[in-house]
Amino acid sequence: MLNQVLSSTGNSYFVSDRSIYIIKKASENIENKEEIVQQQKRTITGKVVDVNGDAVIGANIVEKGTTNGTVTDIDGKFTLSVGNNAVIQITYIGYLEQNINTAGRNSFDVTLLEDTQALDEVIVVGYGTQRKASLTGAVDQVTSEVFENRTMTNVTQGLQGVIPNLNIKPLDGRPNQAPAYNIRGTTSIGQGGDALILIDGVEGDPSLINPNDIESISVLKDAASASIYGARGAFGVVLITTKNPAKEKMNLTYSTNISLKNPVVMPDYVWDGYTWAKMFNESHYNWEGSFPSAANKTIRFSQEYLEQLKYRSEHPGEFDQQWEINPANGEYVYYYSTNWYKELYKKYTVANEHNVTLSGSTGKLNYMVTGRYMGQNGLFRYNTDKYDMMNFRSKGNIQIFPWLNIDNNTQFSSTSYHTPLNVGEGSGV
Repeated sequence: MLNQVLSSTGNSYFVSDRSIYIIKKASENIENKEEIVQQQKRTITGKVVDVNGDAVIGANIVEKGTTNGTVTDIDGKFTLSVGNNAVIQITYIGYLEQNINTAGRNSFDVTLLEDTQALDEVIVVGYGTQRKASLTGAVDQVTSEVFENRTMTNVTQGLQGVIPNLNIKPLDGRPNQAPAYNIRGTTSIGQGGDALILIDGVEGDPSLINPNDIESISVLKDAASASIYGARGAFGVVLITTKNPAKEKMNLTYSTNISLKNPVVMPDYVWDGYTWAKMFNESHYNWEGSFPSAANKTIRFSQEYLEQLKYRSEHPGEFDQQWEINPANGEYVYYYSTNWYKELYKKYTVANEHNVTLSGSTGKLNYMVTGRYMGQNGLFRYNTDKYDMMNFRSKGNIQIFPWLNIDNNTQFSSTSYHTPLNVGEGSGV
């Protein structure tokens, strides 16, 4: 009886100790909970200013722990619906973050303090350095932290995706290639557009630098920042500054990295012989209007060959070998299916890096000597490519007289790249 009565209501029941208990359907409970949550929401208002009393436009106001938020208007004011005991988080570029508990209050006057540490950061520009607070040009800078604990063949790999508007073109991807640096996209038609790269004030190749020697990298993007370089800086300037000797007791450090590298995106090849031959035959007929007579410059192709491929694919156990010799011309005829990508390429490759640094000071003499070896094997299974790179840098200064100071900054780089000979199809060596 109860089943018939409650079937149209969505409610349920259970019996315990001769008592019958009616349970309301779950949706009503959820609706009641949602109504309670809505009743607990309240609206707060406020104004955000800086230490001078000026309105901060576009400051972010977020209820902490949620995605509920808003931004201040042109007068620095905001309105936000929050929970009873909500904490709001107020942030703006160049200012310190503030967290305010809204319990018991509905109106707030907030004063943001400047982030002096960020504003006092020193940026390397064309002439010397400049404080970030007084910098007006379009300049971005990264420090040596972006290269720490990372195994990379060259500096370029560490910069990819780090600096906004810096586009790095790795060309053919070989480790001995010097990538092209471009700032803010295409800047010229037919005249290149690569940025000028200076290493400690001298034009150089960043792919030959030890990443552990770098102190900072600045990118001068606009004409105002790069104007001192004239026409050479028309497409932007990349300034690489290397580390200086530490003014402390002699310190010797050594580090090593070993990494395994494997392709992230694998091509989806057709490696079944008959499937490939069938698709090749159909595409050739649709394009040329006739059946092909050759698969390439060295392999003949015919409809009889296609039929034999099909038969061998459907009856793999009937043949002891997957090739035959054509008695008419003595050529090999191949009927087997081979995954050539798997046969020619390894699943992963190994790279190892060793770094040593000797640095110190004896009062009038400051010195730093660094060395690096980088070795990386290629993905080829046979006659694989092999890349080796050695870096040496000596940097220091000595004060001989109060009026005479001698500086030294010497770099040596050596690369060795063994790669298989690339021979075109059907060609000789």
